[in-house]
Amino acid sequence: MPPLKKIIAREYPAVQLLLKLLILLWLVKTIFFLYNYRLSNGWEISNAKTLFAVLGWALYYDLLCTALVLLPFFLALLLPVRRGRFLTIAAWISVGLGTFAVMLNIVDIFYFAFHRQRADADLLYVLRNPFQNGPAIALIILVAGIILLAVVSWILMKQFKRLIKVSVDNEPFYLTTIFLLCLIASLFVGHSKRMLPNRPLTDVTSKQLPLTQNSLHSFLYSLYRSKEAVIPSASYFPANEQTRWFNNRTLNTMAAATPKNVVLFIMESVPYEFFDSNSPYKVPLPFLDSLLTHSSFYSNAFSYSYNSNKGITAILTGLPTLTDIPLYHSPFAGITKTSIGERLAATGYSSSFFIGDNFDDFGFAKCCNWTGIQHYYCMQDVPGYKKLPKHTMGLHDEYMIELMQEKLKTTPAPFFTTLYNISTHYPNDLTPTFRQQTSSLPLSAPAKSMLYYDQCLSNFFSWAATQPWYSNTVFIFCSDHWARPDDSVTTDDVVNSFRIPIFIFDPSINKKSVQHNLVSQLDIMNTVLSYSGSTDSITSYGKSLLEQPDTTRTIFTKVNNGVYQAINSRYVLGFDADAGRALYCFDYIADAKRERNLLSRKNSAIDSIQNMMKAFLQSASNHYRNR
Repeated sequence: MPPLKKIIAREYPAVQLLLKLLILLWLVKTIFFLYNYRLSNGWEISNAKTLFAVLGWALYYDLLCTALVLLPFFLALLLPVRRGRFLTIAAWISVGLGTFAVMLNIVDIFYFAFHRQRADADLLYVLRNPFQNGPAIALIILVAGIILLAVVSWILMKQFKRLIKVSVDNEPFYLTTIFLLCLIASLFVGHSKRMLPNRPLTDVTSKQLPLTQNSLHSFLYSLYRSKEAVIPSASYFPANEQTRWFNNRTLNTMAAATPKNVVLFIMESVPYEFFDSNSPYKVPLPFLDSLLTHSSFYSNAFSYSYNSNKGITAILTGLPTLTDIPLYHSPFAGITKTSIGERLAATGYSSSFFIGDNFDDFGFAKCCNWTGIQHYYCMQDVPGYKKLPKHTMGLHDEYMIELMQEKLKTTPAPFFTTLYNISTHYPNDLTPTFRQQTSSLPLSAPAKSMLYYDQCLSNFFSWAATQPWYSNTVFIFCSDHWARPDDSVTTDDVVNSFRIPIFIFDPSINKKSVQHNLVSQLDIMNTVLSYSGSTDSITSYGKSLLEQPDTTRTIFTKVNNGVYQAINSRYVLGFDADAGRALYCFDYIADAKRERNLLSRKNSAIDSIQNMMKAFLQSASNHYRNR
């Protein structure tokens, strides 16, 4: 046999295994592409150049992950010890990696709709809850996942056993091993930063980025970076110029003359559309619609991110999360911050937090302790909770509100109390009674769960209005993040997918107002402290809502682990923090479809918003690094 044919014949079994694993990953990616097609607006692939850029990067990262899976086994073949048991152990290591890679990519098919990016270390903090309290479907999914895991492992091990049998009497697969090593080495060669999962952003858009990525790579990189701030050290301006554009040290110039009690309602997954009278998804909310006629409503309010753990951090601390994992779980938990509970306690306030989850689900008990909140109450604190109807995420809102009422009866004023509801969280489970009451209503599941929450709030306020502290209390409402208002809403938007409801009801004022200036959930902590009468210095990336409206303000959002946005009254600018460059800028007022990227135009307004973005990132990066 000619030497070349002999080499090909010898390497063929190894190449065959590589291709089979690659095809399996591409099959999963194809399903990912189709399943999330509408959500991502057709992935914005409109020409051959874009298509080939996406395909090229997708092939590279899938090959890279294939190399990572296969290398333990192929390197074992190079060792002088070639006993069957040793190779079997090496094969099982590769099988474990391969199965993990396939399963992660399968999970992302469905999880992407909620997370808006490929898997990262944050996944470790959200897996437990749905399977603990969920309905039968959660158990079915779990069993199906275990079966799928076993099938994938069996298929992969079968392939490795064939390779072990072939390799016993032959030389190792030198060429294939060298090829795999070269793939891994390519991550570290040159200055292109291919190690970064966001590296393809030089050639594709942020919406196309998930198509180019492999979930194993993004997850492992996130674990690797879990002890670091995600964005690199940024030095766009001298320190004095940076603070001119953005400063995270603030003062409340407006504060309540008499300290107020504050009740904060963090509304889970509630989008702005539920309160927008011009939206087809406006939900008829008998109580809240009535309350809004006596409240200050902010029509241009934005969340910081898509995630609950980043939302609660922004709301209670005024800090942006730069890490993949929750800030309060990260090595940066010691960051300089204003602890709202401690600051309030210093002026005689008591503080408490109520949520229907299990104790410390998503780390919220840690978060409360981290922010100095004195009392944390969860599902297990409700008497007889085991016999009560459950939501997939925990206990329904009405039962936690009843517990909050009982605790408030004995809570001395002044106090700060937070209720983080869960019934509006996907999958929007209802109590059996309310499900029957609303079965004939032509509303989506999210809308019905919002209607249920409205009823719960109505009952609470009927009780609260009879309490002696009511007239000296302000009630602040803020969503933790936007969520799709209806199953028919399948496309995210760089602006509207961050819009959330924020409004304040003060019984002592009892007046309707609508504020159109831009505000953020990062403003809530400052606002609470303003109502407490505090005018001390605050470490925060927000402003008190009691301050004079700023019509020129820019607010900031986080799209994914590498892309941040600056939004003002006209423009939205996307920025790649890893590469230190702007990705897009749209006039979102005039360009409803976000079709005209204005970055190439010379425009002082665009330069200004870009400088604001850079100053925000520089401030945050330095804050994290200097703690």
